[in-house]
Amino acid sequence: MTATLAPSDRLARPAGSAVALLALVELASGVLQGGFPILLPRLGEHLDLRASDLSLALGVEFLVSGVAVPLTSRLGDLYGHRRLLRATVLLTLLGFAVTALAPDLPVLLAGRALSGFLACWLPLEFAILRDRLGEERGGRAVGPLVGSLTVGSTLGALAVGGLGADPAATRPLLWALAVLPVLALPVVWWLVPESATRAAGRIDWTGAGLLSLGLTLLLSGLGASGVLPVAVTLPLLVAGVLLLALFVRQELRTAEPMVDVLLLARRATAPVFGLSFLLGCALYGAQGPTLAFEAAKPAETGYGLGAVPLMLGLLVLPQTAAATLGALTAHRLAKRQDEARVLGFGFALCATGYGVIALGHAAAWQFVLGGALAGCGAGLGLSLLPALLMRRLPADQTGIGTGVYNTLKSLAGAAAGVLAAAVLDHLVLRQGVPSEGAYTLVWAACSVACALGVPVALALRAGRGRS
Repeated sequence: MTATLAPSDRLARPAGSAVALLALVELASGVLQGGFPILLPRLGEHLDLRASDLSLALGVEFLVSGVAVPLTSRLGDLYGHRRLLRATVLLTLLGFAVTALAPDLPVLLAGRALSGFLACWLPLEFAILRDRLGEERGGRAVGPLVGSLTVGSTLGALAVGGLGADPAATRPLLWALAVLPVLALPVVWWLVPESATRAAGRIDWTGAGLLSLGLTLLLSGLGASGVLPVAVTLPLLVAGVLLLALFVRQELRTAEPMVDVLLLARRATAPVFGLSFLLGCALYGAQGPTLAFEAAKPAETGYGLGAVPLMLGLLVLPQTAAATLGALTAHRLAKRQDEARVLGFGFALCATGYGVIALGHAAAWQFVLGGALAGCGAGLGLSLLPALLMRRLPADQTGIGTGVYNTLKSLAGAAAGVLAAAVLDHLVLRQGVPSEGAYTLVWAACSVACALGVPVALALRAGRGRS
């Protein structure tokens, strides 16, 4: 059941201005997402962290995103997406402030966990656009938002990289990133319009608890497998799997689930969700290991580029620029060619890009080439998949549907990040120093994940099927 607010409850601001306003918010989001990873290796040096710890820090962020996105999306469907957007901006602000203060790994993990609410911004914005602009215009507006996100990511990487040459600048730059959510607050508080469509129902808090605890135990067991004995990690893994099984049972039995498990199995939407998961595995699973490898000093490890923050920012520039190009041209290409073919081509580009890095990673140009190919493919996928999904969802399920999409992408990133940390802990040169083969295995796995997405994408119908 849905309800629509009376006209007096809507803002009088023209609906079209919502695209520009939310694009500004996503620009700030992009700077946060592009700037922090550049500082992570240097922060790891300050806190004496291992390469696997860096992947774990990113994995915790994605874990919280995976739980928070469906929960906030459902709350947005019930009480208003702008209201939840405000709350997640505040939580993100707190997360980056805690990160800037972090004296050790536990506090850093807490800060990154709170920062995971940053992933909630985009699905909430998608729902606002669908509500204010309608299905067709809302779908087309996805491109500018993703484009702003990638432009912001590029600017963040370059600015942080350029200003972070001095190790003493790490903490001040972390505080500078924490200011960005403060700047976004006036926009989401007073300028962004509220959605008008409301779903009826309640929150499945039992499902939220089972999902949160189950994922935490499962990923903790995977992440600790390289440093703790099997007698400790195996019970964590078993308990995590059991709790996730109970979560699925709960979602199938309740009338108003937090995550519509059946939505994952519907013929119209299942391929899109599957592609979201595969893309998340590749995009986020490789992020931490790639930064750690590029920052590694050849004199100490026998591999790496010895990259300082500025070089890290320059190395990521081709990838983010190519992602921006892919996001902005995706719908134009889809009009000229079959949408499924463009999507399949994007996944093929991603697979090729990670494959290039896995085969050769001794020089910067190899990361530039591989990153550009993977970035362009990712831009195509990130732009086409949400719009394709929105056309296959009923209007009152936009928030939860796009929430499930982003949840799978985030959970894929959490799982991939934790698995990458486990690989880096298992395949070592010496204590705390991964072997070169560990990084190669991570990149090869990302390439395989993207390659698996090619036939799935090509099998999608170009029509406007609905679940």
